[in-house]
This record gives sequence, C-alpha cells and structure tokens, in this order.
Amino acid sequence: MKTFKHFLIAGLFTTTTATFAQTTTTTITVSTNGDTTTTTTTSARPKKAIERVASNFTVYLGLNNFGSNLADGYDLKPLGSRYIALAWQQRIPLISGGKTKLRLITGPEVAWNNFMFEGRNVLTERDNQLVIESAAVDLHRSKLVTTQLNLPLLLNLSLRSGFSFSAGAYAGMRLDSYTKVKPEGGKAVRDHGDYNLKPFRWGLTAELGFRGHTKLFGRYEPQSIFRPGLGPDASVWSVGIKL
Repeated sequence: MKTFKHFLIAGLFTTTTATFAQTTTTTITVSTNGDTTTTTTTSARPKKAIERVASNFTVYLGLNNFGSNLADGYDLKPLGSRYIALAWQQRIPLISGGKTKLRLITGPEVAWNNFMFEGRNVLTERDNQLVIESAAVDLHRSKLVTTQLNLPLLLNLSLRSGFSFSAGAYAGMRLDSYTKVKPEGGKAVRDHGDYNLKPFRWGLTAELGFRGHTKLFGRYEPQSIFRPGLGPDASVWSVGIKL
C-alpha cells in the first residue's frame, strides 16, 4: 500500500509540475482608501510549433540543350528538346524557429532528357563511335532520349514573405536510352542502346519562387554525358518550371 501511495503522490507531483510549467500566473494588488484588492490571473504559455518532415510529389517541365560547341549535325530543335522529371521529395527542417527557415530537400526522381535533332540528322553508332548521319528522306522526328534515376540534395531558404530559394546538386544513374526516328508519313523506329552514354552523371541545380506556387528551376551538367573519346564533349543544361 505504501508503494502505491508513493506512486500516486509522484504522479500528482509530476502532473502539477507540468501544469505549472505551461502556465503563467500574474498577481495584481490595488489599495483604495485602506481597502486592498488582489487579482490573480492565470494564462497558458503558448506552445512552440515544431515543424516536421513533409513529403510531396513534384513534376519538373522544361527544355534542355547541349551547352558545348559541338560538331555540325548536333544542333537541336529548341522547343522539341524537352526535359521532364517526376520526383518524390522530403523537406527536412534544419532551422525553423524564426522568420527565416532552412530546410534540406532530397528524394528520388526519374528524369527524361529529350534531344531532338534538326533536319535529317540521325545519331548512330559506328565501330563503337557516335556519328551523325544524314537520312535519305525528310524526317518528322529524330531524337535521343535518356532516362535517369536521380537523387538531388538541396538547401532551401524560405523567408517570411514566402520567397523560397534552393540550391544544391544531384547525382544519378542511367536507366535507359534510345533513339527514335520517324520519316515524314512513315512509321517511327526506336532503337535502344547505351549510345556511349556515361552510366553515372551529376549536375548542379537551383530553384526559386514563392512557397506553395509554381517555381522556376535550372540544372547544369558541366561534364559531357558521353564517354570520353567515344562521343561528343556535350555538357547539358535544362530550364523550366516546377509544379
């Protein structure tokens, strides 16, 4: 019985201490013509909000192009060369107590680079070397498509006004690549292969906009996406919007 009483007393003490810790008591004493009036006001202390890890699904839509001076034939159609990425991102709070918040953003994404060639230019592989050849007929479409699994890592700075800026880098591995050639009025032919593309790529990325709204993004891969000596020295950039 004594043990039970001890536990009961300890529990009441803990509850009372926690209650006092979360409240503020103010006592005001007023004297008027010899009469004393005492007023006691008890108010709860506001609890500090704790920001938790948040997840969201994000879509990147934009355009991409080669960023290097390449040989003739590697010219791309500006509006036909598109960039698409589907991302599942985690926002991890680092500093969230003040007006300015700092978060770490990461999560897997699948990205597609579409490189649409001009005119009759067709990318082919001859004797383990990439070359540009001219088709005998007019082409409706000639492109190289790469599919990649990326893992970005960005630091996000968010201001009280809602303005948000992120910067960081990403690395990824090639999942698939193919060329697609469609003659005018003909049937499209798709050929899968590695096309001397590097199995792993990396790049820099930045995003800006307002929290909860569509943002602008830019990405740049400073190194060639092709293996040295087996393809052109082609860096890649992408710009667009983040939904």
